[in-house]
Amino acid sequence: MHAIKNITRVLFAWLSSGRFLDLVSTRHHSAYLTRHRLDAFVTRIRLVSIAFSALTLIWIALDAAAFETKHWVLLAACRIFASLVFIVLATAPVQEPSRLRALSMFGIMLAMPLSLYVVSQLLLAGAPPQGLAAINNNLYRALPLVVLAGLSIFPLVASEGLFFAAVIASVVAGIHTTIIGENAIELLSTLWVLTLALGVYLLGCAIQLHYMMALLRRASHDPLTGALTRRSGVEVLDLHFGLACDQGEPLSLLFIDADNFKSINDNFGHDAGDKALKEIAARLHALLRQADTVIRWGGEEFVVILTNTPMKGAELVIKRIINDWLGTRPDGAPLTVSMGIAERQTDDVSDWPQLVALADQRMYAAKTSGKACCVNHEGVMSHDTQNASPSASA
Repeated sequence: MHAIKNITRVLFAWLSSGRFLDLVSTRHHSAYLTRHRLDAFVTRIRLVSIAFSALTLIWIALDAAAFETKHWVLLAACRIFASLVFIVLATAPVQEPSRLRALSMFGIMLAMPLSLYVVSQLLLAGAPPQGLAAINNNLYRALPLVVLAGLSIFPLVASEGLFFAAVIASVVAGIHTTIIGENAIELLSTLWVLTLALGVYLLGCAIQLHYMMALLRRASHDPLTGALTRRSGVEVLDLHFGLACDQGEPLSLLFIDADNFKSINDNFGHDAGDKALKEIAARLHALLRQADTVIRWGGEEFVVILTNTPMKGAELVIKRIINDWLGTRPDGAPLTVSMGIAERQTDDVSDWPQLVALADQRMYAAKTSGKACCVNHEGVMSHDTQNASPSASA
């Protein structure tokens, strides 16, 4: 009973955290997860296509031994075409795959064996085949299950898997009704088998995706603060900067450094310093939108990516930080920070390293201006001044 309660509590926590929804839809996937999921998609499409291109051609020998010449020659032509498609999928250059492109490649790959299934049933309709031809025909009828099995080796969300499964089921239902001539009971039995197989394969997809998400989180997040590591953050920053340039959108970057942090470690110990860093990260996550990203850049430095945010919008975030700061020091004083802000369009930067360097430069200007403030393109923002300060301008 105690074990059941523990399992129920863990399951409820998992569902309420929102991670379950990430297995159903890509709506709340981070850019980091999306990039790695699509990379895995394309890599597996290439590997499967290489294997299928060879197996598709080898099957021609079985067709030649089992069917009449007019049938196996036409099937051979279809197989050669399918093999060429697999080779194109395996070798096509994809620099930065989009979700639409990856799923399109996936759909084309699955369509090849499904098309061979349709052609074979059209050719062999009528008189039931005998002997080796009957065995080969049964192998063709199993191709939809092979296609469904193909779903299980890809990190699909449930909505994607159900879409492809609906297409497969529709094709099978059409063939079994119009060509094979099954009655309603036989058709329902066939669809029921496909449904059971689909459940197993979608579970395989969910396990793969969940495992990928867990590995990515472990590899990409700082274990102390929960923020992205610098290595992962650079990858996300590169992605967001490229998207902002392609779509003509603003992108703001906030460089943050905790004030007098060394004194916390020196006077209160490293545990107190770790607690302060955790509090900074937690406060930042609470202040920001889900689409924004917090990166632990190093030590007590953090970088915040504010997606689709112009300078004015970023300044609102800065004012909220300055208003309450980011926690409390061990002695009860506010945990203040020095900040520098830069924005892609306002500052006319051409790449993300330049954006980071500019925000970093302005953060140091905030340090020299007395700390507990932020420097933007106009000057200093603090509790006491909201206007530009020429002497502190970076």
